[in-house]
Amino acid sequence: MKKFIYPLAIAVLGLAACQSENNKVKDFIPGKYVNEAQSEYSVANDTLIIEPAKNTESIYAITRNTGYRRITGGKLQGLQHQVKHWTGEWDDQKQTLQIIQTGKVLFFNPEKGSLLNGNSEYRKL
Repeated sequence: MKKFIYPLAIAVLGLAACQSENNKVKDFIPGKYVNEAQSEYSVANDTLIIEPAKNTESIYAITRNTGYRRITGGKLQGLQHQVKHWTGEWDDQKQTLQIIQTGKVLFFNPEKGSLLNGNSEYRKL
């Protein structure tokens, strides 16, 4: 009987550790994330606000606020602003959040306090 208890206990502990790691990423998701980018053509500030949708465990409301200024002839132009609203679906197995409207996938890194959206890294405030 003891031969079966030890492997079972190890399996349960391993499963609990995996579940804890999954919750770590999912618990990290809600919040505000910022990114700044600059090129020879523009300067941009981007903010993602991610909140859990009501009455669901896997759907999130995402608001993207972007402020940018074009550079023309070496001079900064006026500030322009854009707001987009998306819905994200959490994939528990892949540990990612997929934006339903665009198909883009957000990757979260709680250790670094950041998320990746394509090639852009956002830091959590």
